[in-house]
Amino acid sequence: MRPRFSVCIAGAVLLARSLTSGPAYYSDAGRHLQAIADHTFVIQPPGYWLFNRVGGLFADPELGLLILNWCFSALGCVAFYACARRLVRSPLARLGTVLYATAFFAWFSGNVHSTYASQLLFPPLMFYFILRFQESPQTQWLLGVAASFALGAGFRPSDGVFLAPLLLLFALQLSRKHQLMLLASVSILCLAWLIPNRIALHRYSPIGHAEQLTHAATGAIVLGRINAYTISNAFRFFLPLVVALGPTAWFISRARDAVARQLWAWVLPGSAFFLLVFISDAPYLDCLLGGFVLLCLLGMNACRNRVVPVVALTFSIVVNVLFFTGFHQLPPQNAVSAVIDRDLGLYTLDAVRHQTRLRLIDVIKAQ
Repeated sequence: MRPRFSVCIAGAVLLARSLTSGPAYYSDAGRHLQAIADHTFVIQPPGYWLFNRVGGLFADPELGLLILNWCFSALGCVAFYACARRLVRSPLARLGTVLYATAFFAWFSGNVHSTYASQLLFPPLMFYFILRFQESPQTQWLLGVAASFALGAGFRPSDGVFLAPLLLLFALQLSRKHQLMLLASVSILCLAWLIPNRIALHRYSPIGHAEQLTHAATGAIVLGRINAYTISNAFRFFLPLVVALGPTAWFISRARDAVARQLWAWVLPGSAFFLLVFISDAPYLDCLLGGFVLLCLLGMNACRNRVVPVVALTFSIVVNVLFFTGFHQLPPQNAVSAVIDRDLGLYTLDAVRHQTRLRLIDVIKAQ
Protein backbone atom coordinates (compact mmCIF):
# COMPACT_ATOMS: atom_id res chain seq x y z
CA MET A 1 0.00 0.00 0.00
CA ARG A 2 2.82 2.41 0.76
CA PRO A 3 4.47 2.15 -2.70
CA ARG A 4 1.02 2.57 -4.25
CA PHE A 5 0.45 5.84 -2.42
CA SER A 6 3.93 7.09 -3.36
CA VAL A 7 3.28 6.35 -7.03
CA CYS A 8 -0.17 7.97 -6.87
CA ILE A 9 1.03 11.16 -5.17
CA ALA A 10 4.00 11.48 -7.53
CA GLY A 11 1.77 11.02 -10.58
CA ALA A 12 -0.84 13.45 -9.27
CA VAL A 13 1.77 16.13 -8.55
CA LEU A 14 3.40 15.70 -11.97
CA LEU A 15 0.02 16.04 -13.66
CA ALA A 16 -1.06 19.02 -11.55
CA ARG A 17 2.21 20.88 -12.09
CA SER A 18 2.27 20.23 -15.85
CA LEU A 19 -1.34 21.36 -16.33
CA THR A 20 -0.88 24.59 -14.38
CA SER A 21 2.54 25.74 -15.64
CA GLY A 22 3.16 28.74 -17.84
CA PRO A 23 5.91 30.39 -19.91
CA ALA A 24 9.27 31.60 -18.64
CA TYR A 25 8.32 34.89 -17.01
CA TYR A 26 8.92 34.77 -13.27
CA SER A 27 11.89 36.29 -11.43
CA ASP A 28 15.18 35.38 -13.19
CA ALA A 29 13.65 32.90 -15.67
CA GLY A 30 14.81 34.88 -18.70
CA ARG A 31 18.30 35.22 -17.29
CA HIS A 32 18.53 31.47 -16.64
CA LEU A 33 17.54 30.75 -20.23
CA GLN A 34 19.93 33.37 -21.59
CA ALA A 35 22.77 31.90 -19.50
CA ILE A 36 22.03 28.49 -21.00
CA ALA A 37 21.92 29.93 -24.52
CA ASP A 38 25.24 31.74 -23.94
CA HIS A 39 26.81 28.62 -22.35
CA THR A 40 27.84 30.67 -19.31
CA PHE A 41 25.33 28.81 -17.09
CA VAL A 42 25.48 31.38 -14.27
CA ILE A 43 23.63 34.54 -13.38
CA GLN A 44 24.25 36.73 -10.30
CA PRO A 45 25.91 35.14 -7.24
CA PRO A 46 25.68 32.40 -6.13
CA GLY A 47 25.43 31.56 -9.83
CA TYR A 48 23.11 28.51 -10.03
CA TRP A 49 25.51 26.72 -12.38
CA LEU A 50 24.16 23.25 -11.60
CA PHE A 51 20.54 24.23 -12.25
CA ASN A 52 21.32 25.87 -15.59
CA ARG A 53 23.81 23.20 -16.65
CA VAL A 54 21.25 20.43 -16.15
CA GLY A 55 18.60 22.54 -17.90
CA GLY A 56 21.00 22.97 -20.81
CA LEU A 57 21.02 19.21 -21.38
CA PHE A 58 17.48 19.42 -22.77
CA ALA A 59 16.87 20.18 -26.45
CA ASP A 60 14.39 22.85 -25.30
CA PRO A 61 15.85 24.43 -22.13
CA GLU A 62 12.62 26.32 -21.37
CA LEU A 63 10.69 23.07 -21.23
CA GLY A 64 13.66 21.36 -19.59
CA LEU A 65 13.64 23.69 -16.58
CA LEU A 66 9.92 23.05 -16.16
CA ILE A 67 10.41 19.28 -16.32
CA LEU A 68 13.15 19.60 -13.70
CA ASN A 69 10.82 21.45 -11.34
CA TRP A 70 7.92 19.08 -11.97
CA CYS A 71 10.20 16.17 -11.04
CA PHE A 72 11.59 18.00 -8.00
CA SER A 73 8.02 18.57 -6.79
CA ALA A 74 6.84 14.99 -7.38
CA LEU A 75 9.92 13.27 -5.96
CA GLY A 76 9.94 15.71 -3.05
CA CYS A 77 6.47 14.50 -2.06
CA VAL A 78 7.68 10.89 -2.21
CA ALA A 79 10.67 11.77 0.01
CA PHE A 80 8.44 13.67 2.41
CA TYR A 81 6.04 10.73 2.67
CA ALA A 82 8.96 8.38 3.31
CA CYS A 83 9.92 10.58 6.28
CA ALA A 84 6.38 11.01 7.56
CA ARG A 85 5.46 7.33 7.54
CA ARG A 86 8.46 6.65 9.83
CA LEU A 87 7.35 9.27 12.32
CA VAL A 88 3.56 9.25 12.46
CA ARG A 89 0.61 6.93 11.85
CA SER A 90 -0.52 6.30 8.30
CA PRO A 91 -3.54 8.65 7.92
CA LEU A 92 -1.50 11.60 9.17
CA ALA A 93 1.46 10.71 6.95
CA ARG A 94 -0.72 10.60 3.85
CA LEU A 95 -2.70 13.75 4.60
CA GLY A 96 0.51 15.55 5.57
CA THR A 97 2.03 14.59 2.22
CA VAL A 98 -1.01 15.93 0.37
CA LEU A 99 -0.65 19.18 2.31
CA TYR A 100 3.02 19.31 1.36
CA ALA A 101 2.04 18.80 -2.28
CA THR A 102 -0.68 21.46 -2.31
CA ALA A 103 0.94 24.26 -0.28
CA PHE A 104 0.24 27.14 -2.62
CA PHE A 105 3.73 28.64 -2.86
CA ALA A 106 5.29 25.18 -3.27
CA TRP A 107 2.80 24.42 -6.06
CA PHE A 108 3.74 27.70 -7.72
CA SER A 109 7.45 26.84 -7.43
CA GLY A 110 6.89 23.80 -9.61
CA ASN A 111 5.15 25.94 -12.25
CA VAL A 112 7.94 28.41 -12.98
CA HIS A 113 11.47 28.41 -14.40
CA SER A 114 13.34 29.08 -11.18
CA THR A 115 15.45 27.18 -8.64
CA TYR A 116 13.03 27.14 -5.72
CA ALA A 117 11.41 23.76 -6.44
CA SER A 118 14.67 21.88 -5.95
CA GLN A 119 14.35 22.51 -2.23
CA LEU A 120 11.06 20.65 -2.15
CA LEU A 121 13.13 17.50 -2.77
CA PHE A 122 16.59 17.63 -1.23
CA PRO A 123 15.86 18.70 2.40
CA PRO A 124 13.26 15.95 3.01
CA LEU A 125 15.45 13.47 1.11
CA MET A 126 18.40 14.33 3.32
CA PHE A 127 16.24 13.98 6.43
CA TYR A 128 14.96 10.61 5.20
CA PHE A 129 18.53 9.29 4.89
CA ILE A 130 19.29 10.64 8.38
CA LEU A 131 16.33 8.70 9.76
CA ARG A 132 17.39 5.55 7.91
CA PHE A 133 20.97 5.78 9.20
CA GLN A 134 19.74 6.25 12.75
CA GLU A 135 17.59 3.14 12.35
CA SER A 136 20.38 1.11 10.73
CA PRO A 137 23.88 2.69 10.53
CA GLN A 138 24.85 1.53 7.06
CA THR A 139 27.24 3.31 4.71
CA GLN A 140 24.65 3.65 1.96
CA TRP A 141 22.44 5.85 4.15
CA LEU A 142 25.41 8.00 5.16
CA LEU A 143 26.32 8.52 1.52
CA GLY A 144 22.67 9.35 0.84
CA VAL A 145 22.84 12.15 3.43
CA ALA A 146 25.99 13.51 1.81
CA ALA A 147 24.65 13.30 -1.74
CA SER A 148 21.28 14.90 -0.96
CA PHE A 149 22.93 17.76 0.94
CA ALA A 150 25.50 18.35 -1.81
CA LEU A 151 22.91 18.30 -4.60
CA GLY A 152 20.52 20.53 -2.67
CA ALA A 153 23.33 23.01 -2.04
CA GLY A 154 24.32 22.76 -5.69
CA PHE A 155 20.92 23.76 -6.99
CA ARG A 156 20.41 26.47 -4.33
CA PRO A 157 23.67 27.22 -2.48
CA SER A 158 22.03 29.60 0.01
CA ASP A 159 19.62 26.90 1.15
CA GLY A 160 22.55 24.54 1.54
CA VAL A 161 23.85 26.95 4.17
CA PHE A 162 20.50 26.78 5.98
CA LEU A 163 20.67 22.96 6.09
CA ALA A 164 24.26 22.91 7.36
CA PRO A 165 23.25 23.04 11.07
CA LEU A 166 21.10 19.92 10.63
CA LEU A 167 24.01 18.20 8.90
CA LEU A 168 26.34 19.28 11.71
CA LEU A 169 23.94 18.07 14.42
CA PHE A 170 23.74 14.71 12.68
CA ALA A 171 27.54 14.53 12.29
CA LEU A 172 28.10 15.18 16.00
CA GLN A 173 26.15 12.01 16.80
CA LEU A 174 28.38 9.83 14.61
CA SER A 175 31.53 7.88 15.33
CA ARG A 176 34.85 9.38 14.25
CA LYS A 177 34.98 7.00 11.26
CA HIS A 178 31.53 7.97 10.05
CA GLN A 179 32.22 11.66 10.65
CA LEU A 180 35.27 11.52 8.39
CA MET A 181 33.34 9.56 5.77
CA LEU A 182 30.48 12.08 5.81
CA LEU A 183 32.79 15.11 5.67
CA ALA A 184 34.85 13.64 2.83
CA SER A 185 31.76 12.70 0.82
CA VAL A 186 30.13 16.10 1.26
CA SER A 187 33.36 17.91 0.35
CA ILE A 188 34.02 15.90 -2.81
CA LEU A 189 30.43 16.12 -4.05
CA CYS A 190 30.19 19.85 -3.34
CA LEU A 191 33.48 20.53 -5.11
CA ALA A 192 32.07 18.78 -8.19
CA TRP A 193 29.67 21.69 -8.71
CA LEU A 194 31.41 24.44 -6.71
CA ILE A 195 34.58 24.52 -8.84
CA PRO A 196 32.83 24.94 -12.23
CA ASN A 197 30.42 27.36 -10.58
CA ARG A 198 33.28 29.54 -9.34
CA ILE A 199 35.09 29.37 -12.70
CA ALA A 200 31.91 30.39 -14.53
CA LEU A 201 31.25 33.24 -12.07
CA HIS A 202 34.80 34.52 -12.47
CA ARG A 203 34.31 34.68 -16.24
CA TYR A 204 30.87 36.24 -15.84
CA SER A 205 32.31 38.81 -13.39
CA PRO A 206 29.11 40.00 -11.65
CA ILE A 207 28.90 41.87 -8.36
CA GLY A 208 30.23 40.05 -5.29
CA HIS A 209 28.17 38.08 -2.79
CA ALA A 210 28.65 40.57 0.03
CA GLU A 211 27.81 43.56 -2.14
CA GLN A 212 24.72 41.80 -3.48
CA LEU A 213 23.43 40.88 0.00
CA THR A 214 24.12 44.33 1.45
CA HIS A 215 22.21 45.93 -1.42
CA ALA A 216 19.26 43.52 -1.17
CA ALA A 217 18.93 43.37 2.63
CA THR A 218 17.32 46.78 2.91
CA GLY A 219 15.34 45.79 6.00
CA ALA A 220 17.96 43.65 7.75
CA ILE A 221 17.71 43.89 11.52
CA VAL A 222 21.23 42.50 11.96
CA LEU A 223 22.53 45.41 9.87
CA GLY A 224 20.62 47.90 12.01
CA ARG A 225 18.04 48.58 9.31
CA ILE A 226 14.63 48.66 10.98
CA ASN A 227 12.17 50.17 8.54
CA ALA A 228 9.17 49.36 6.36
CA TYR A 229 11.14 46.63 4.62
CA THR A 230 11.71 44.92 7.98
CA ILE A 231 7.94 44.64 8.44
CA SER A 232 7.59 43.46 4.86
CA ASN A 233 10.13 40.68 5.48
CA ALA A 234 8.13 39.49 8.48
CA PHE A 235 4.89 39.52 6.45
CA ARG A 236 6.49 37.53 3.65
CA PHE A 237 7.69 34.94 6.15
CA PHE A 238 4.66 34.51 8.40
CA LEU A 239 1.75 35.23 6.05
CA PRO A 240 2.43 32.47 3.47
CA LEU A 241 3.13 29.95 6.24
CA VAL A 242 -0.08 30.83 8.08
CA VAL A 243 -2.14 30.36 4.92
CA ALA A 244 -0.31 27.17 3.88
CA LEU A 245 -0.31 25.46 7.29
CA GLY A 246 -3.60 26.85 8.58
CA PRO A 247 -4.86 25.22 11.80
CA THR A 248 -2.21 22.49 11.57
CA ALA A 249 0.38 25.03 12.77
CA TRP A 250 -1.17 24.95 16.27
CA PHE A 251 0.14 21.40 16.76
CA ILE A 252 3.80 22.41 16.37
CA SER A 253 3.95 23.21 20.09
CA ARG A 254 3.18 19.53 20.88
CA ALA A 255 6.23 18.21 19.01
CA ARG A 256 8.84 17.75 21.73
CA ASP A 257 10.83 14.53 21.17
CA ALA A 258 14.38 14.01 19.85
CA VAL A 259 13.19 14.03 16.23
CA ALA A 260 11.53 17.39 16.84
CA ARG A 261 14.90 18.82 17.91
CA GLN A 262 16.37 17.68 14.61
CA LEU A 263 13.49 19.29 12.74
CA TRP A 264 14.05 22.58 14.57
CA ALA A 265 17.69 22.40 13.44
CA TRP A 266 16.25 22.15 9.93
CA VAL A 267 13.90 25.13 10.08
CA LEU A 268 15.39 27.61 12.57
CA PRO A 269 18.54 28.77 10.69
CA GLY A 270 16.62 29.67 7.55
CA SER A 271 13.82 31.25 9.59
CA ALA A 272 16.33 33.43 11.46
CA PHE A 273 17.93 34.55 8.21
CA PHE A 274 14.61 35.41 6.58
CA LEU A 275 13.37 37.34 9.60
CA LEU A 276 16.59 39.11 10.53
CA VAL A 277 18.26 39.62 7.15
CA PHE A 278 16.27 39.18 3.97
CA ILE A 279 13.35 37.40 2.32
CA SER A 280 12.15 38.32 -1.15
CA ASP A 281 9.44 35.84 -2.10
CA ALA A 282 7.25 33.20 -0.50
CA PRO A 283 8.92 30.36 -2.52
CA TYR A 284 12.06 30.96 -0.44
CA LEU A 285 10.16 29.04 2.24
CA ASP A 286 10.29 25.82 0.19
CA CYS A 287 13.51 24.88 1.97
CA LEU A 288 11.74 24.99 5.36
CA LEU A 289 8.28 23.73 4.42
CA GLY A 290 9.00 20.02 4.91
CA GLY A 291 10.40 20.61 8.39
CA PHE A 292 7.43 22.71 9.47
CA VAL A 293 4.87 20.20 8.19
CA LEU A 294 6.69 17.29 9.87
CA LEU A 295 6.68 19.25 13.15
CA CYS A 296 2.92 19.68 12.77
CA LEU A 297 2.51 15.95 12.13
CA LEU A 298 4.61 15.02 15.17
CA GLY A 299 2.42 17.23 17.32
CA MET A 300 -0.71 15.68 15.84
CA ASN A 301 0.61 12.17 16.44
CA ALA A 302 0.78 12.97 20.16
CA CYS A 303 -2.83 14.15 20.19
CA ARG A 304 -5.24 11.71 21.85
CA ASN A 305 -8.18 12.88 19.78
CA ARG A 306 -7.54 11.40 16.33
CA VAL A 307 -10.36 13.25 14.61
CA VAL A 308 -9.19 16.82 15.21
CA PRO A 309 -5.81 16.43 13.42
CA VAL A 310 -7.48 14.85 10.40
CA VAL A 311 -10.01 17.68 10.22
CA ALA A 312 -7.25 20.30 10.57
CA LEU A 313 -5.16 18.73 7.81
CA THR A 314 -8.15 18.34 5.50
CA PHE A 315 -9.15 21.97 6.06
CA SER A 316 -5.62 23.19 5.30
CA ILE A 317 -5.44 21.10 2.12
CA VAL A 318 -8.79 22.45 0.87
CA VAL A 319 -7.78 26.04 1.63
CA ASN A 320 -4.51 25.66 -0.30
CA VAL A 321 -6.18 24.09 -3.34
CA LEU A 322 -8.97 26.66 -3.43
CA PHE A 323 -6.60 29.55 -2.86
CA PHE A 324 -4.08 28.50 -5.49
CA THR A 325 -6.66 27.69 -8.17
CA GLY A 326 -9.34 30.25 -7.30
CA PHE A 327 -7.59 33.46 -6.23
CA HIS A 328 -7.95 36.44 -8.57
CA GLN A 329 -5.95 39.64 -8.48
CA LEU A 330 -7.43 42.32 -6.26
CA PRO A 331 -7.84 45.95 -7.33
CA PRO A 332 -5.22 48.05 -5.47
CA GLN A 333 -7.66 49.85 -3.20
CA ASN A 334 -5.70 49.85 0.05
CA ALA A 335 -2.62 48.50 1.83
CA VAL A 336 -4.36 45.24 2.79
CA SER A 337 -5.25 44.33 -0.80
CA ALA A 338 -1.73 45.29 -1.89
CA VAL A 339 -0.19 42.94 0.71
CA ILE A 340 -2.49 40.07 -0.25
CA ASP A 341 -1.75 40.58 -3.92
CA ARG A 342 2.02 40.90 -3.52
CA ASP A 343 2.76 38.45 -0.73
CA LEU A 344 0.13 35.80 -1.49
CA GLY A 345 -1.63 36.27 -4.82
CA LEU A 346 1.61 36.49 -6.78
CA TYR A 347 2.10 32.75 -6.16
CA THR A 348 -1.19 31.42 -7.47
CA LEU A 349 -2.53 30.01 -10.72
CA ASP A 350 -4.10 33.38 -11.54
CA ALA A 351 -0.64 34.98 -11.60
CA VAL A 352 0.68 32.22 -13.89
CA ARG A 353 -2.25 32.64 -16.30
CA HIS A 354 -2.04 36.44 -16.17
CA GLN A 355 1.60 36.34 -17.17
CA THR A 356 0.80 33.76 -19.86
CA ARG A 357 -1.73 36.17 -21.37
CA LEU A 358 0.81 38.99 -21.29
CA ARG A 359 3.38 36.76 -23.00
CA LEU A 360 0.90 35.88 -25.77
CA ILE A 361 0.04 39.57 -26.25
CA ASP A 362 3.77 40.35 -26.64
CA VAL A 363 4.13 37.59 -29.24
CA ILE A 364 1.10 38.88 -31.20
CA LYS A 365 2.43 42.46 -31.09
CA ALA A 366 5.85 41.31 -32.29
CA GLN A 367 4.25 39.66 -35.32
